[in-house]
Amino acid sequence: MARGDRLEVERRVIGSTVTYIHQGIDVGDGTVVHARPDDERDPFGGGRVVRTGIDEFAAGAPVRVRHDPPPAFPPGEIVSRALAHVGREGYCPVVDNCEHFATWCATGRRASRQIDLIAARLVAAAGRVTAAVSTRAAGRIAVRTLAGSTVRLGLKTLVPAAVVGEAAALAAEWRAHQRGADERASRRAGEAAGLAATAGACAVAGLPGGPAGVAAGALAGATVWLAGSAVGAAASGAARVARRA
Repeated sequence: MARGDRLEVERRVIGSTVTYIHQGIDVGDGTVVHARPDDERDPFGGGRVVRTGIDEFAAGAPVRVRHDPPPAFPPGEIVSRALAHVGREGYCPVVDNCEHFATWCATGRRASRQIDLIAARLVAAAGRVTAAVSTRAAGRIAVRTLAGSTVRLGLKTLVPAAVVGEAAALAAEWRAHQRGADERASRRAGEAAGLAATAGACAVAGLPGGPAGVAAGALAGATVWLAGSAVGAAASGAARVARRA
């Protein structure tokens, strides 16, 4: 750890088993500048940018350095940007959280990978439900061709499978990000987990048709997942273009 580094620790949402990453800027003298709520039990109740000792920042958790996205300023300027905002009021876990602040200090861009990740997964979930609806007829034809008339993969199977897959993807991507993976690597982890979960859920639905039914179910699930991924990629690309415009 060095002056100007973005430091991060893993914390737990009070009253749950869900963890998140809290970030701040290393001043280089044993203190950290970070944005936080005034009351951890009420994250939407407001907050401010503070300068605290590193032990208070860590709260007993291991401290790591975050390198992604790469800094756009030298360490001294990053620290100066952070210190200039100490005492600034205003905090929102969705649009103005600790990661937004630390990323802005280092790159000049207000961004939170954790929030972006959740938003992208919500968009992807909607895309997968749409894909499930449009794939329904093809899925039934594939199962009938391979396993006769005993297996039916309709909306009651494909939509829940898509939701299960998206939940698995979110969990895997979230965890990869928390372990320090960059955006591309964490995204790959989520996509792999989601594909496996969706295909697996549909394969289970195809069990009455024997091995052929399982194979057909897995294929239908994989199709729904990949179609949803294509929709999500298109939406993300459009959003990036809009931000650059």
